[in-house]
Amino acid sequence: MNDLFPKIMLSRSDGIIDLAWGHPSDNLHPLDALKPAIDAIFVNKEISALQYSGYQGYGPLIGSLSQYLSEDKSYTRIIKPEELYIGYGASHGLDLACTLFTGEGNTVLVEEPSYYLVRQILIDHRLNIVGVPTDSEGMKIENLEQIIDSYKGNVKLLYLIPSFHNPMGSVMSLERREKIIDLADKHDILIAADEAYHLLYYGDPPPPTMATLDDSRKGCVVSLGSFSKILAPGIKLGWIQANPDIVDKFTNSGSNFSGGNNNFAGAIVDIAIRKGILAKHVNHLKNTYKSRMEIMSSALKTRIPEAEFLMPQGGYYFWIKFPEEIDANVLEKLAFNQGVTLRPGVAFSGQNLFSNCIRLCFALSDIEDITEGINRLGQAYDKYISG
Repeated sequence: MNDLFPKIMLSRSDGIIDLAWGHPSDNLHPLDALKPAIDAIFVNKEISALQYSGYQGYGPLIGSLSQYLSEDKSYTRIIKPEELYIGYGASHGLDLACTLFTGEGNTVLVEEPSYYLVRQILIDHRLNIVGVPTDSEGMKIENLEQIIDSYKGNVKLLYLIPSFHNPMGSVMSLERREKIIDLADKHDILIAADEAYHLLYYGDPPPPTMATLDDSRKGCVVSLGSFSKILAPGIKLGWIQANPDIVDKFTNSGSNFSGGNNNFAGAIVDIAIRKGILAKHVNHLKNTYKSRMEIMSSALKTRIPEAEFLMPQGGYYFWIKFPEEIDANVLEKLAFNQGVTLRPGVAFSGQNLFSNCIRLCFALSDIEDITEGINRLGQAYDKYISG
């Protein structure tokens, strides 16, 4: 096989425990569980699954997804089919939102820190990226207002990760969500809320998605959902939740007219929802990830008591803060030599902040590897401290 063209994005080296990448474990992919959904397409001769999709996405999936979201206790109200658009995932939704709602030279505001891979999407659209100071409840409102005022109408987009933040693992408070929506509506700014982890809560649910809370007349929020985190990344399917007026802009976009979205994947997911396969799998993920989260927390407290962190209640990540004198880039190299990977905090900052912070992912590795991985990280930390 030609290694220049690998089957998957992530290649894991033998002997290395990977706590850096935010991917699900291979052994969590529901291959057997999805087989009845795939078989049903051929048994029922669902020819429509092989055709171009409707402009809003595969019609039956829009209906089943609206019911599925409406029944989840984190949404708190009925999500109507006309509020949904089926796309390829959260990154595709953000890219399309940039195409439709921004122009070259416009300013986009992001949390500081923020998901590091999203930066390239914003750069591709030639947007001016500005970080906003953030705490455990989300963007600081006073700073956000000052920055919006300073750019005098040029801020067109606000990118947020409200639920189980990447990298911080935090949850934006309901009060902060409502204030940010009010600000966006007042200043004619579109909020792109990356809510890929919203359904992966391991205790109480987070506040409703930003689009659920958006009661502005024409809408100022698109909530970006993804099946990558709750079903499988290879499905490459997601959704946008927004005011129907905003959904219309997505369905009438030029790229959409040339063929719509992945109908075959849409048909699979629709059947998976209707047969209860998705709900069962999400429950399995919640139980599995909760155990891994608790093991990582316990291992960190025992092995590296100097590490400061807030216990995440969902999602994939721990955001670790070390004493100020620790350089996470140096620690990363020492950790790799010990056989474990991590993601330095500066990767999540446009201003080279958080040099003493790291992000760890508990979703990719099993409990044994998490325990050993934190032990190896502790060995690397000890070597750093000892010089």
